[in-house]
Amino acid sequence: MKKDIYLNSLPVSFRERQLEYLRLLKELDRYCTENDLSYFLSSGTLLGAVRHKGFIPWDDDLDVAMPRPDFLKFCQNYVSEEFNFRTIRNDKSHAHVFGRLCSNNIYRIVMDKPLYNVGIDVYVINGAPSSPDEQQKLIKDVRMHIKRANFLNRVRRNLVKRGLWPHQNLDFAWQNKELFKAEHCFERYDYETSEYVWPYGGDCWMPKKELYGNPVRLQFEDSFFKAPEHYHEILSLAYGDYMKLPPEEDRHPIHGGLIYKSR
Repeated sequence: MKKDIYLNSLPVSFRERQLEYLRLLKELDRYCTENDLSYFLSSGTLLGAVRHKGFIPWDDDLDVAMPRPDFLKFCQNYVSEEFNFRTIRNDKSHAHVFGRLCSNNIYRIVMDKPLYNVGIDVYVINGAPSSPDEQQKLIKDVRMHIKRANFLNRVRRNLVKRGLWPHQNLDFAWQNKELFKAEHCFERYDYETSEYVWPYGGDCWMPKKELYGNPVRLQFEDSFFKAPEHYHEILSLAYGDYMKLPPEEDRHPIHGGLIYKSR
């Protein structure tokens, strides 16, 4: 079985991976536009749009963020034969509170099976408290559950590598339970009525919701996608002098790992 998988699989090049992510972004933009849902380019993808008009040359992922109400609608209604949207709601092996829009064209090989969980991260812009003390309390509570989920994920990975994982797939109910507990923490503050938001992707900064404003379209590769209205302020909060390139030794992919496509 293992031999057959690798014989029928071709490694995906770095640029092929980027272009597949771009295809996913176009699909997300199409669906959100047709269904009146909001999203924003986020993190390094937003930085790439502003500084490079596309991918940061050494970046090997792509990130967007959606307000919680729009994210939940996307979770509930999105269906495709060509793509799949993975969250803790439909996949107990999913190890993150954010979602991931994945391609059915590329995959990782885990436990000698193709795993179609390669795609773009869709972060959730959650409502957040205005009080600094309440913000710190929320951060503490979320971190507690994320820390437990990450520990359980490391345990699972180690067992998989040693061939000791007892299940037929990667579902992990204990990890899933901790991620839902973190999710319930985010739900404490209503997005619509919150002055501040927490665009959670692992960071702890909470900007004012008004910085996202009405989306503007920025060029990213060969198309234009939605970005926060006040993207300069958001990038400055996240990266400081964001137009300055990092040292050359830091210009390398973060995620790596072999990705495959069928022959």
